[in-house]
Amino acid sequence: MTLNSSQIVLRMPAPRLFTHGVQDDSDPARGAAQRLKDGPGHAARLLIVEDDWFIGQEIEAAALAANYAVVGIATSAEAAVQAALDQVPDLVLMDIRLAGTRDGVEAALEIRERADIPCLFVSAHRDEEVRGRAQAARPAGWLSKPFSDSQLLSAIRQALRADGPAT
Repeated sequence: MTLNSSQIVLRMPAPRLFTHGVQDDSDPARGAAQRLKDGPGHAARLLIVEDDWFIGQEIEAAALAANYAVVGIATSAEAAVQAALDQVPDLVLMDIRLAGTRDGVEAALEIRERADIPCLFVSAHRDEEVRGRAQAARPAGWLSKPFSDSQLLSAIRQALRADGPAT
């Protein structure tokens, strides 16, 4: 499988953040579960999977403003899986309809199976068939488009509390 540059945008590691006197270690090799155990002072790492460039940028801006680390933006299922395996985010914000032949449900299932990383579905799709397929991925939540920044950030906080990666 070959990914082109329009399918994934990886971000440089987040700058070191200091909160409560604890330095953030954004090393993906440490694993999401260990970073969550580390507690306050460690910025949660998010992967955004969204094929609409403007929406992806809006989500990224809101997340960065709330001091989350955004490890990348992927536009296809293939790019999302690869980025999740490479970057080991704490949470994936997953759209349903993506560029390419596979959708966000398929990507979320593969990410959960291969890396046990939870996904928060962020989508305009509300039909029961899609939700039924997505249940196997054990989603950390659902956020319907359109949404406000405060709704997005609230959903992220709830998803991170409700379903951290398995240890």
